[in-house]
Amino acid sequence: MSIAASLDFISRARKTAPGAPSELAELAAVPALAGLGGDVQAALIVGAALRRFPRRALLAPEGGVLSHVFVILHGRVRAVRRSPAGREVTLETFQTGDLLADGVVFPERQLLNDWEATEPTDVLALARQAFAGQIQAVPALALNLAAQLLLRLERSKQLAAGLALADVPGRVVGALRGLAESEGQAGPDGIVVHNRPTQQEMANSIGACRETVSRVVSDLARRGLVTPRGRTLIISPLLMTST
Repeated sequence: MSIAASLDFISRARKTAPGAPSELAELAAVPALAGLGGDVQAALIVGAALRRFPRRALLAPEGGVLSHVFVILHGRVRAVRRSPAGREVTLETFQTGDLLADGVVFPERQLLNDWEATEPTDVLALARQAFAGQIQAVPALALNLAAQLLLRLERSKQLAAGLALADVPGRVVGALRGLAESEGQAGPDGIVVHNRPTQQEMANSIGACRETVSRVVSDLARRGLVTPRGRTLIISPLLMTST
């Protein structure tokens, strides 16, 4: 199954000239592509397609074979596995600036999970062959890609360790600390996380049920360690240091 065929990037993409300044600026902000030089970034963007995915739309389905490299320009994507009974678990979460180059590393391998947008998400799809050609020509790009894959592996290890070693309250606290570190901004009352995940999304990411996560978050709120304000969450510095 070809992901290019299922997504139809060419006919449904937002049309922009290859190498448009705005797109090059977006690429320059991606950690894995930063510092590579404008000529490399311009070569990567030739033939690229820019698309917006609504919430719950699939970038790539389980069982698909990837023919593109995805750059998340704005938004959030999760890797999710679902059971025949409808249960699901979030394996990884990707956000603005992340590069999904699995199709280059394993060009013929089928995806073992869905890649699903968890909010409206802008994605730049780069041609796999163009990206692979630049990896061969620019060793720094290969090193950057390897570093990102290592970070993903470390996050997976942390998830596995949390599932094995921590109870549900500990996993919830760990997930909140991770949000604060990766997406939080310092504020007068604590660390502010905008557009926080729902309790169901958090439950899926830590292998728990939503009701249990809700009870734990409510308890943390009563203790003043977190303050929900709509889709914003304020995390007290005490939560970051408590054991």
